[in-house]
Amino acid sequence: MIIDFAVHYDPEKETSEDLTKKIIYSLIVNPLKYKKPRIVFLSGDSGEGKSWGALRLMQILCEIQGINIKDYLDIINVHTPLEYPTKLDKILFDKSCKKINMICMHEAREVIKAKMWYAFLNQAVGDINAMSRSIKRLCIIIISQFIRDISTDIRYTINYYVKSRRPMGLKPRLYWWVMWKDDRDLEKPKLRKRKIRGFLIYPDGKYRKFEPAYLEVNRPDEELIKAFEQADLESKKGIIKKKISKMLKEMKEDLDIDNPKVANMVEWYSTHVEQLQLIGKRCRKKWKIKPEVKAMHDLTDIEVIEFQTKINQKLKDQGVVDDATRTNGT
Repeated sequence: MIIDFAVHYDPEKETSEDLTKKIIYSLIVNPLKYKKPRIVFLSGDSGEGKSWGALRLMQILCEIQGINIKDYLDIINVHTPLEYPTKLDKILFDKSCKKINMICMHEAREVIKAKMWYAFLNQAVGDINAMSRSIKRLCIIIISQFIRDISTDIRYTINYYVKSRRPMGLKPRLYWWVMWKDDRDLEKPKLRKRKIRGFLIYPDGKYRKFEPAYLEVNRPDEELIKAFEQADLESKKGIIKKKISKMLKEMKEDLDIDNPKVANMVEWYSTHVEQLQLIGKRCRKKWKIKPEVKAMHDLTDIEVIEFQTKINQKLKDQGVVDDATRTNGT
């Protein structure tokens, strides 16, 4: 039987988070020390905390290696494909990033076409795989809703498949599997997954087999969440603004009328509910946009009020208010 970890654990003195940190160290940091890159595919339904799960995972990886994540938060997070070349180059070759051994590619299918996202992921993972082996061993975290976003040959390089869930009133959970290649049929090898498993070594020296259903983690620090969400907004708002402008132009040409700006914004955001988390927050069961978004869309005070009123009514009419709330992480 293959064992993925063996960690010392004292249940009387250590918390479930302490145990999670030790297991993650065995799964990721130890292989990196032996010059084995690790690729983690993190999936999950909308609103289940994929980004927060990845952020907490990176925070843990930094903590257990004595790295201050605040110094590298922007560098290790790739919010859009446009940032990828610059940030990867810095991580691999800049002396100031010598300690950093991770990079996280956050899902961007909502701001670029699905085919472009698919092509980007495959090219990026392939590039990092090659460079990580020869230049610097990295832990690569890929966030996407479906593993089919990655081509079959690239899937075979994934080490761990992780699914994020955020139960109501409970701590976030990372369901963790090891990916392995079933090549018993050499003509038709298959990719499979199994739960992680290992041993807990108790203070009395006894080894006990442990196969966790999931790894429980705390929420990322509020300061990190705020900094991350601001960086995510800054990275994506230019693309979103351009897409909205393009849509407005196409609608105007198609309908041959001058549609009001607010009405078209309401139409776009009501069909892209997941984007509301980038421009606003839920307050007393109603959406309110962030102050910086007013400048982003060049809105007047009256247009801000009009947009908030109409988008809340639109979401209520569509019956997607609850989904929008979960998307915002409330």
